[in-house]
Amino acid sequence: MNRAATRSRWLELRRDRAAARRGRELLDRKREVLVREILRVRARRDARQREAAAALAAARAGLSEAELELGVDAVEAAAFAQRPRASVEIAPRSLLGVALPTLSGRFETFRVRYAPGGTSESLDRAARAFAALTPLLVSLAEEELAVENLRQGLRRTNRRWNALDRIILPALDREIGKVESAIEEEARDETVRGRRRARLTRAEGARDRDPFESSDRSMVI
Repeated sequence: MNRAATRSRWLELRRDRAAARRGRELLDRKREVLVREILRVRARRDARQREAAAALAAARAGLSEAELELGVDAVEAAAFAQRPRASVEIAPRSLLGVALPTLSGRFETFRVRYAPGGTSESLDRAARAFAALTPLLVSLAEEELAVENLRQGLRRTNRRWNALDRIILPALDREIGKVESAIEEEARDETVRGRRRARLTRAEGARDRDPFESSDRSMVI
């Protein structure tokens, strides 16, 4: 076993595990931010929905009044004559990699474009109510898009967090454990080999010692 290569692999795995843990912590913080933003934007979206629903109900009530007064055919003819004068622009914006585009509309001041003959004040009121509804719908669309994108971003973040926490980090822990066991086994083997070398060295030293050295000393005494 190449001891240097094994230790190098151990250090590499530990660096990978540290990086994975940092990534999990960052994803944890990102999840917290996204959840807070979803709650904030959803509350704003719900308020827009209520506002738009009330405005739509009022516009439909005015339309029903105009249809009762003028007839459905006259109202439809007036609607065809009233061409829409609005445009919507999308500006890119993001939060932690989640797209949250801003929708801005250009809306002309409402002007009656159908012929005044054969119409009524109730039709004008209904037309103005529907025209006023358009900016509310654009604002609501922006909030709806933000909520959906944030939810998708949270789902992606959760998948990545789960992959790190349940797959990648446990795999790195197992691999580090295997390498550490191999290093410990190599250290034990090296200790055994060292003891064997020491015993062989002592044995060789005993064989090489002069066998008459001790007897000569006795004779001198």
